[in-house]
Amino acid sequence: MFGKDKSSGKKRTRIFFVTDIHGSDICFRKLCNSLDFYKVDELILGGDMTGKMVVPIVPIQAGRYESTFTGKRIELDGEQELKNFIKLVKDMGFYPKVMPQDEFTAIAASPEEQNKVFHQLISERLHEWADYAANKLNGRDVKIYCAPGNDDETFIDEILEKSGIFELAEGRHLVLADGREMITCAWSNPTPWQTPRECSEKELESRLTSIVGQVKDFSTAIFNLHAPPHNSKLDECPALDKDLKVISQAGQPVFAPVGSTSVRNLIETYQPLLGLHGHIHEGKGTYTLGRTLCVNPGSCYNEGVLQGCILTLEGSKVINVQFTSG
Repeated sequence: MFGKDKSSGKKRTRIFFVTDIHGSDICFRKLCNSLDFYKVDELILGGDMTGKMVVPIVPIQAGRYESTFTGKRIELDGEQELKNFIKLVKDMGFYPKVMPQDEFTAIAASPEEQNKVFHQLISERLHEWADYAANKLNGRDVKIYCAPGNDDETFIDEILEKSGIFELAEGRHLVLADGREMITCAWSNPTPWQTPRECSEKELESRLTSIVGQVKDFSTAIFNLHAPPHNSKLDECPALDKDLKVISQAGQPVFAPVGSTSVRNLIETYQPLLGLHGHIHEGKGTYTLGRTLCVNPGSCYNEGVLQGCILTLEGSKVINVQFTSG
């Protein structure tokens, strides 16, 4: 591991970059175990960090429970089946909550209460992750660089900042242990879903330019930007019609680029060594813009599979790129 010398950016560094784990408990645990497994020096967790949905579990009689999951009614017989189901739901990135029928009915009737429960469970999961990571990384001079993505509510920033194990990188210019600089922006260009951290390309450009001016050496720098550059193959996903249904031709989905023009312009203008991106789960791969290597490791979080990328850097060169899945 590297010490506190942050003067050169010339040493060989191995970075493990993952993104879009969307609350998956098992994916986060795999990330924490990757430090030794892959023998890397730095861990970078891109957005989106949090899950998308609460899964209520309601007791129906002594020792029996029911839930609705992936569109199906589920009956659970006994505490072991309940325990197994809760683990499955957490590993897929959702938030299970056992609640009596009257509480479920009251919450279902109140969007405000639904939001309150959702935020509570997100907070609990992040605190659990912080405790797990602190235990796994105990005695190591390592933090997990992270930036909430467009799907993540802004309230989680305070939790991450106070955790002691996460290094909140959003909107910041940071210097890694080997001396290279990294800027981070978790916001995205507009999506069909009106997520918490998306904005117009004009506003995104403003956010990007507000931090890029702090970079002193672009030849070794990392741009950790959640949105991939537009028309880069890293940003292709199924095209949607006005009703948010996938457009098909000859029975196959039509793919279209949905990345950010502001991100592309920034990279083309400043030519950092490396661009780290996510957002588009199907966009796994690499793409070169000028001298900049852009990477999207993709995401299969809902299958409990952690997709990642090991990047070996030395000075102003990317020595090796290795995609991982497991």
